[in-house]
Amino acid sequence: MPKLSNATPKYRKHRATGQAVVTIGGRDHYLGPWGTKASKVEYDRLIAEWLASGRPTRQTSSHGDITVMEVCRAYWRFARGFYTKNGAATGAIYHIKVVLRYLRKGYGHLPAEEFGPLALKA
Repeated sequence: MPKLSNATPKYRKHRATGQAVVTIGGRDHYLGPWGTKASKVEYDRLIAEWLASGRPTRQTSSHGDITVMEVCRAYWRFARGFYTKNGAATGAIYHIKVVLRYLRKGYGHLPAEEFGPLALKA
């Protein structure tokens, strides 16, 4: 993974799309057609926000610190109502319960945004 810098992110052209782009906190922000006044205004706005937030070097979550445990609880509440037929739980609910138990035990403490495809595959 490349080291993130505190230098001001550059306004640049995304060759494949012809769009102006800036990478802030490891995330690309497309600004509109490259070289236009509107794209430069959007770049200035994003840089001003970045500077005002203290030049963070990584993207912060807008969802706070939601854990895998909290996602599992929310899904379980949904599943109990969704996987019913004639007022009784269907067979799927038991499979979901087993999977959620495994996720809670193995990854419950992990922030949900860090749970990725490799963890799911495991």
